[in-house]
Amino acid sequence: MLRILSVSCMLFLVGTNAMAATAPDPANLPKPVADWLTQARDDCPAGFQVQDAIQTLSLTGDGRPGFIANPHRLSCAGEPHLYGGDGPASIELFVTLPSGEVVHTGGVLALGYQIQDAPGGGAPVIAFLTHNSDAATGSIDDYRWDGRNFALLNKQSMAEPPVGGPDSEYAR
Repeated sequence: MLRILSVSCMLFLVGTNAMAATAPDPANLPKPVADWLTQARDDCPAGFQVQDAIQTLSLTGDGRPGFIANPHRLSCAGEPHLYGGDGPASIELFVTLPSGEVVHTGGVLALGYQIQDAPGGGAPVIAFLTHNSDAATGSIDDYRWDGRNFALLNKQSMAEPPVGGPDSEYAR
């Protein structure tokens, strides 16, 4: 029975990987988002893979689609380092204006992000896990659409290793 379960799990994983590696068709994306994906594909002539690199959701809180393009979800010939390196990469934000035009609003150098519902509704808060030169472990920067652009709500330093913690006993 364990052997049958293992084979079933392997088939599921193979199927999941095949579906996750399928790149979205740029023809189905707004031009600025498609251009970002096309440029990434052009940077990798062989072995380009996408794993949910473009998230679609309302970033402005008005129901119009917005797009987050995450280079950490791309790989070239099995290596993610072409796009993300060993640290932060620019996660790009695109919004749909009331006119229907999709515009690139900029990017945030980050390791990842999380979408949080805004208190009281409206535009969500985007929390980016970033690196900051004055905090060894990075920071979390929160942004929210203010009607014209993404405004920085707050920057919080993450916990740093304790100075007088147990490791200081071994430094003597």
